[in-house]
Amino acid sequence: MLSFPDSFRFGTATAATQIEGGCTTSDWYAFAQQPGRIKGGGRPDVACDGWRRWRDDLAIQKSLGLGAYRMSIEWARIEPRPNEIDQAALDEYRRMLGAMRDAGIEPMVTLHHFTLPKWLADRGGLLAEGFHTRLARFARVAAGALGDVCRFWITINEPNVLAAQAYLLGAWPPARQSPTEALRAHHRMLAAHVAAYRALKDVLGDDAQVGVAHHLRLAQPARPESSADRMMAHVFARVFNDSFALATCTGRMYGPLDALVTGPEGFRVAEARGTQDFFGINYYSRDVVRFSPGHAAELFAERSVPPGVEVSDLGWEVYPEGLGMIVRAWAQRSGVPVYITENGIADATDSRRGPFLVRHLAQLARAIADGVDVRGYFHWSLLDNFEWAEGYGPRFGLVEVDYATQDRRIRDSGHLYAKIARERVLL
Repeated sequence: MLSFPDSFRFGTATAATQIEGGCTTSDWYAFAQQPGRIKGGGRPDVACDGWRRWRDDLAIQKSLGLGAYRMSIEWARIEPRPNEIDQAALDEYRRMLGAMRDAGIEPMVTLHHFTLPKWLADRGGLLAEGFHTRLARFARVAAGALGDVCRFWITINEPNVLAAQAYLLGAWPPARQSPTEALRAHHRMLAAHVAAYRALKDVLGDDAQVGVAHHLRLAQPARPESSADRMMAHVFARVFNDSFALATCTGRMYGPLDALVTGPEGFRVAEARGTQDFFGINYYSRDVVRFSPGHAAELFAERSVPPGVEVSDLGWEVYPEGLGMIVRAWAQRSGVPVYITENGIADATDSRRGPFLVRHLAQLARAIADGVDVRGYFHWSLLDNFEWAEGYGPRFGLVEVDYATQDRRIRDSGHLYAKIARERVLL
């Protein structure tokens, strides 16, 4: 039997654009209007109608007995035009957070979860002059309005994924394909994280717990006997997986090059060291890496899934062991408490989500038993939702959503998760 301490937080996670609907001032709203951008032609206009139905969704969380919830606040909704703050939107977020606390649910708020106000995107988005100061200003506004009802904050969600999808692969706005711009965007987000971290601390003091939701994947060579595959796995892990996370832990991002690169207002990577009070991990799968001359834009790394392994509806390998390895490694590197800020599976039939949950939580329970400081797990996701460029096809929710009627139904995996959270054991 594996167990969890009484202090361990079991929760779920969502993001504003993916569930709220009703926001027409973001870059993703505009992007989704363009034909061919989103599979199936889906748009986040309504999503799960969460902006109007959040009380119903809170009641579901309460019925499941979950004690934590990670959500994002929509920057484009709060600041729809430059320097214009929508106080009514802030007030509604405050009502959400206050109701969560009244229900015994600890909120964790993400400031930047992939989306930008369209006015900022039109000025260059992540590469716009002053992006870091804009995010810091938004952090101050949010902290001033919500800081007394929210203790845990995420500055940026998955900066490595956003840099790759938006500026390297061209799948997300602004749909660029430039390795140079991808690296610049990555660096600019690090400067923005540091600025937002400092802003939150200035307003809220040390009572605020601030971190990053790092997207981390295990990278392993397809052919261990191949020196080229081993090198590509190492390079891919170092550049894509580790660089932003290492910067927050050690003040080193790309090695000796860091000393030669300055960011806005003279920002240097070394300033990022220690700018997290906890280490957030988003874990979904691993990458099996092979050297491929045809994948120059991805550092000559071709990623694949081994034949015959269990996969999600999106074709991602189910590999729980990777979570255990990543948690142990980064808890040691960071020296701060760890939260699993996302972990989940696209599984429309709900036939694999229960075993997925148990096997991944078992990795955490074993790590905790060995003394690793893991303090919480946020399952992705509470609800089926708008899954970015994949549209509404993937089903990640513990709760099934009928998009035509907006009816919610707790899946069997949701009841299983509630049982685990209640009993704090895995049999």
